Amino acid sequence: MTDDDSTVSADEDPYADTNVEELPDWWQRNVELFREHKLRPYRPPVFKDEELLPPVVDRLEAELEIDITIVKPAGTESEAQWQFLADGEAVISTHRTRTEAGRSVYGVSADAFEAAVRRSLSD
Repeated sequence: MTDDDSTVSADEDPYADTNVEELPDWWQRNVELFREHKLRPYRPPVFKDEELLPPVVDRLEAELEIDITIVKPAGTESEAQWQFLADGEAVISTHRTRTEAGRSVYGVSADAFEAAVRRSLSD
């Protein structure tokens, strides 16, 4: 359920025609949190193949019993460089862009991310 960020303004409500209560709990919480703080509408982060990032991370954390975090590496001046960690260990680095509508897009596909996580655990 991603919108085409190239045609959506940052302030346009992407949930105008959506029953927010039907969205997953994590999505509902973020929509409400963004509204409470008067931020532009929440748009969940995606991988470069437009697959939603939170469900992939949640599934892998549950299945593999690990904790996945996304961080900007210390000493990195570029806002675009980010790193995925599994239980504190670097798994994969990638760039992140932000669309005009405010969606974060990580420059790795969901499949490549999952493969990197699984590979890191077998090392």
